Amino acid sequence: MPNISVNELVDSTNSDLPREIKTSLAKNILSSIKDPLEAKEKFFTLTNNLNINKQREVINATGTILHTNLGRAPVDISYSGMYTNIEYDLSTGSRGNRNKYLTESMKTLLEAESVAFVNNNASSLYLTLLCLFRKYNKDSVIVSRGEIIEIGGSYRLPDIISETGMKLIEVGTTNKTRKKDYEEALKVNPNAVLLKVHRSNFSISGFTEDVSIKELADLKENNDTFLIHDLGSGLVVDTAFLAKHNISIFEKEPKVQQSLKDGADIVMFSGDKLFGSVQSGIIAGKSNIILSIKNFSIFRTYRCSAIVLHELQKTTEMYLKKSEESIPFWSLLIKQYKDLEQRIKKIVGDNNYDYEIVTGKSVIGGGTLPNSTLDSPILLLPVNDISEIVEKLLRNTPPIIARITDGKISFDLRSVFENQDGEIAKFLNSI
Repeated sequence: MPNISVNELVDSTNSDLPREIKTSLAKNILSSIKDPLEAKEKFFTLTNNLNINKQREVINATGTILHTNLGRAPVDISYSGMYTNIEYDLSTGSRGNRNKYLTESMKTLLEAESVAFVNNNASSLYLTLLCLFRKYNKDSVIVSRGEIIEIGGSYRLPDIISETGMKLIEVGTTNKTRKKDYEEALKVNPNAVLLKVHRSNFSISGFTEDVSIKELADLKENNDTFLIHDLGSGLVVDTAFLAKHNISIFEKEPKVQQSLKDGADIVMFSGDKLFGSVQSGIIAGKSNIILSIKNFSIFRTYRCSAIVLHELQKTTEMYLKKSEESIPFWSLLIKQYKDLEQRIKKIVGDNNYDYEIVTGKSVIGGGTLPNSTLDSPILLLPVNDISEIVEKLLRNTPPIIARITDGKISFDLRSVFENQDGEIAKFLNSI
């Protein structure tokens, strides 16, 4: 029998974890550890680590705006948590369409025949290809070798295609793919579909050649096939908005609307990247294909929650109302260098600790625009013990995620909201 009871072990720490969790941990520990001191040490470590890893708001001072580890696009959640009319028609008092208004709004924004919403963009591709396989008798997917991607979390394009039951047909080479490569592949595989994948998280430069959506659309017209464009990043912002803020890094980034205009049957993208909303997958394009996807028996297993649909609705309305500055992602991106520099000086104040303000490079992140950067002022703080300061940053309330540059703590306000500046100032005053 152990020399310490479950309740004694639970009461040995002041962790604010639910008692039920602490009790479960205590029982597991005491089933294999009999020594009270060893049990307490193990219990403290487990409860402390578990408490630290509860999801909470953090301050992103890394300069990576779409930080994948921090949830990609920041979102100002406005969902009330009350009942909503998500599947209730207020005009008739009967059951309604789950996302009728959002569908019409998104169709207007994207200039698309129809749209569908799923839980992420991997689902978008999987469901689209599965639909074409099962309902349109397409048996293979033609993809350029230079577009056979892998993104974060070991998501590999060949694996997704294989899971649908379709066959992957590679054309061209890593750096060069021509229209005739697709033509030849279609001759041998007449039941194939054409898939173009945006290389958003890496780039190929030098001796290269690519095939545009327009060229593939021309090819499609002479063959019984479909053209799918997996855009991933999902740029939809008005060109006038970018010009207004002198933003040029998106000049070569394909837009969802343009891809549809150029002839893609289906375009898909992530809701939490350049679109600037919550994690989701948005499928836009031909109404017959979209309807077939929605009528899939498994579509329900990939659908979005009321909270996700509400936030997508809010973000879409901001674009339609030309209020892009109100979208948190874009509000961070458009900040001017001099304004960020003034904020740093205000954070530092009259303190006499050693620091530098240097020009650094912020990045978009989230697997988008890998070669593009934004000039930003960086606050560099020399410290004697890096590991000690990092520990304090992570244990701060709220935690502050910074970077280490040349042995110094680096704060990039490009990814920090102005109302968080006071927390950084408070932290600096405490060390």
